[in-house]
Amino acid sequence: MQEFQLRVVPTDNNNFALELYQCAYKKAGEKKRPAAKRIGRLRGQALVQARQAVYDCLKTNGYDPKTLTSSRQTPYTLSEESGVNLALLFQTLQPLSKPERIANIAAGVRSMSNEESHYWFAKVSNGKRSQALRAIRVLLGD
Repeated sequence: MQEFQLRVVPTDNNNFALELYQCAYKKAGEKKRPAAKRIGRLRGQALVQARQAVYDCLKTNGYDPKTLTSSRQTPYTLSEESGVNLALLFQTLQPLSKPERIANIAAGVRSMSNEESHYWFAKVSNGKRSQALRAIRVLLGD
């Protein structure tokens, strides 16, 4: 099972950004696991609009959403299903600025089944990234 980490990165005036990392598997014979790979980062308006999805993800993984503050040091460990869904959300919302498109896409990603989110995550991760992200934005954005 793949593991993901959600990390809080403090910014100015008690604000913060969230970064999502995909943890690498420990290979046979290695003493340490390779460094985690950053999947996406959300901040500002996109983070504000996607907060309910982040709260739901934290609840699903046994965390209290009230612990999500700019002073948090330890990362949240997420299950594969939650991590894939959040990764898709982060990567799709990262460059957007229109509030209504952000809200539509966030709702669409949250309503995806596990199979559908894994399909899109595989397309974005291993396929043609920009084409897959554009397709998701067109599919869910309007």
